[in-house]
Amino acid sequence: MKNYNNIAWLLLWVCLFGTSCYKDKGNYEYKPLDKVLIDTAKRNISSAYSIYRYDELVISPRIFFNQEEVTSTAQVSGKLAFTWSIYQATGGKVYSRDTISNDITFRKSISKPAGRWVVILSVKNLSTQVEEYMKFDVQVDEQLSDGWMLLYEKNGNTDVGLIVDDWTKKNIVQTRTFADMFQNSNGYPLLGEPRGLMHSPSTLATAEVLIASARDFVAVEKSSFQVFYPIDKLFWNFIPGGEIKTFSANNGRKEVVIYNNRVHGANYNTSGTSRVNFFGAAYNGSYGDLAEWSATAFGASFDAVVYDKTNKKFLNIPANGTAVQGFATQALTAAFDVNNVGLDPEAFDWGRGNGTPNVGYEYAVMKNSTDRFLLVSNFTNAAVTQIAIGKYPITGIPLSTPIRTLNSAFGGNYTLMGTEKTVYLHRYQQSSSAVAEWEAPVNEEVTCVRLQKFYYNPAVTSLLLPKPNTVVYIGTWNAGTKVGKVYAYTIDPTNGSINKATERIYTGFGKIKDMTYKWSL
Repeated sequence: MKNYNNIAWLLLWVCLFGTSCYKDKGNYEYKPLDKVLIDTAKRNISSAYSIYRYDELVISPRIFFNQEEVTSTAQVSGKLAFTWSIYQATGGKVYSRDTISNDITFRKSISKPAGRWVVILSVKNLSTQVEEYMKFDVQVDEQLSDGWMLLYEKNGNTDVGLIVDDWTKKNIVQTRTFADMFQNSNGYPLLGEPRGLMHSPSTLATAEVLIASARDFVAVEKSSFQVFYPIDKLFWNFIPGGEIKTFSANNGRKEVVIYNNRVHGANYNTSGTSRVNFFGAAYNGSYGDLAEWSATAFGASFDAVVYDKTNKKFLNIPANGTAVQGFATQALTAAFDVNNVGLDPEAFDWGRGNGTPNVGYEYAVMKNSTDRFLLVSNFTNAAVTQIAIGKYPITGIPLSTPIRTLNSAFGGNYTLMGTEKTVYLHRYQQSSSAVAEWEAPVNEEVTCVRLQKFYYNPAVTSLLLPKPNTVVYIGTWNAGTKVGKVYAYTIDPTNGSINKATERIYTGFGKIKDMTYKWSL
């Protein structure tokens, strides 16, 4: 038995030794695991960045796949997917996590509001579904100052753009444009078509920008464009469900809004420089359908001036009054009777006054079945029986062609009127005939014409603007491409001639309804 045990151990030892010496000569293929490496060490790439809002951020890491550098997405098409995302790093208003690029190199303008954000790169192996990550902290600060604001319709809603150049701000060396500023700041557009845009003269300390659409009305911070006051906070007692027709403010720091065809007012003349007053209950009074207009140039005798389209006459709310009413009986020597105009309105604007600082007149293009006129009214300091100071015929434009937009000069006796295809110059004290001054390019239509003027304080205009009262902006819309443009020119401030050799073109907006100046004191 002992001999048998020795033989068994000998056989086991031989088997083990033989196995250890065996060489596998089979023909096998070995495939290394796909490997992605994100390398930021040799590109001076930081883990944290600090930029101004709307500045371009560039991050260009080196990407290696199976030890080979990837220089284009086409090189690894179907193998790797690149995703750059951004999300907020701190609390406050909650924003969604957004994908903003699918390129290897990140090169994007950052439109997120001021605050701490995280930009993250994900490189996904499409075969193994394994992802490699690299994140970067980004501090965004505000730097939106003076500029030319644009109110436009986009996809049936309302948003705002901005042009900043050496015609809107002194010492600017780089022209920049911004689009969809409200949506970028708040995560949604204003519902409905545009109604109005204005840098409020009433709240001088906080200096909000007021934006109105047909269905919404907000006050936003002037740099971030984040909502300070939603519509329900702008009224003492807000009743939802109505439509915004228009809003305005005068140099006496009174604001007016027409909501659901009723007039509301807020007076900041004695309330300090912040928004501590709000729109009150609608003024009493019986009247018809009001125009989408309320006066900008009106004096201390009134809290508002509006136009009744149904009864074809001007109406007012007297200072500290409670009801919409007519004006005093007008003298026979008045240019027309503000209590019985008898014309249908087409377009309104404020403009040149009597030369006294802070005094402007209201201009209106109106017509009947046979004639069209430019009406000029002094709601600021005229005798109460002599408000209408001018009624000028307008010829040269077919009566059947609607005038869409009107702009009145501050430094000369002329107006610019826009039809669908043409901007007309009307030197109303020299001739009744309006002459074509500018034609829209093929496939574009004129939607808005505005002179660069600062509506409530001419002294501030000269202080802030590089070329006060000498620049004109023409907004156009291409229905085929769904793109709005702005054409800017210098203009002779005394006679209205446009210098076409100075043309500047800005693009990338919606259908422009209004334009005005945004300041930063």
